[in-house]
Amino acid sequence: MNNFKYLFGFLFLLLCTDTVAQTVSSQVFGTTGGSGAAGDKIAEWSVGGTAVTTTAVLPGGLLLTQGFLQPRGAVIQLTLLFNSLDNKVYEDLDFELYAVASDGSEVVYESSDSNIAQIINGNVVKIVGAGTANIKATIKGTTVSVNQALVVDKAGQVITFDIIPVLYKGDAAYAMSAYSDKGLPVTFANSNPYVVKLNGNAITPVDLGKATITVSQAGNANYKAAEAIQLVEVISRNGETVSIPTVITPNGDGLNDVLIIKGIENYPDNHFVIVNRNGTKIFDVANYDNSQVIFLGKAKVNGTFEGKVIGRTDYLPQGTYFYSLSYQEDGKTKRKTGYIVLKY
Repeated sequence: MNNFKYLFGFLFLLLCTDTVAQTVSSQVFGTTGGSGAAGDKIAEWSVGGTAVTTTAVLPGGLLLTQGFLQPRGAVIQLTLLFNSLDNKVYEDLDFELYAVASDGSEVVYESSDSNIAQIINGNVVKIVGAGTANIKATIKGTTVSVNQALVVDKAGQVITFDIIPVLYKGDAAYAMSAYSDKGLPVTFANSNPYVVKLNGNAITPVDLGKATITVSQAGNANYKAAEAIQLVEVISRNGETVSIPTVITPNGDGLNDVLIIKGIENYPDNHFVIVNRNGTKIFDVANYDNSQVIFLGKAKVNGTFEGKVIGRTDYLPQGTYFYSLSYQEDGKTKRKTGYIVLKY
């Protein structure tokens, strides 16, 4: 009742002033709020205490602050303290929010994206996805609010890849075991199909040498990508360390187009020579590696062959050729000789 007396008394004072003061008074006692001029200032307010950005001096020795009429000597300045939020990671535990109103009023919270962060139990944030959401703190019953960005990073994952034993040329397929600790599906990749053939998670040892098997998980909206790598070696039960095929067919069909020396990657210090039936050297290289240095069915030496200048672009005639391979193993020079048949 005293408040009503106070308001009516104040309204009476306003009616005794100029037109601007009367305009302000009608807005002040409205039921929906609004704005108006108070002297040389614009004041905004609403019933129930909407925040204003300025303090308006009203006739009669009173101030309008934060939507409330206050005696000049007791101005209430309503503020909200809400500190920035630390970055989080998907799967982090729930955490509480602590925003403080200057007058001790209740603070309410809301999230701009419930697929990233949800507000539970009033002031607790539950992380449900990776991304960025704005968390808004508001003094209850007012428009006094502060926004803070909440950044939620993707969580990592770990792939466990069981050790692959040394495999023997010609043996049956070996089933590899690998999995993500998040239960996401993994895929396998093989660097050297000449050594092992890959089918799903099974590898079949087909010839001597080494291959790299990569297990990967691409990640998703909430988890980072991950991978694990393992080297697999195929050896011979009879002690053979290097294997050279007898036929190459450089016709572009993707099968035996080049001469792959199985196991040569274990002996990078090597020398490989090919001659024709007449003993003419038509291929002579060091450090054969099945990649940058490799026999494609073309000559690679200085000199002539059947009256032609031998160069990288000359395909050799089909037929039988003879090779000599020397390589270093345990400090000793080993040699391997044989023949290859070139077909088109």
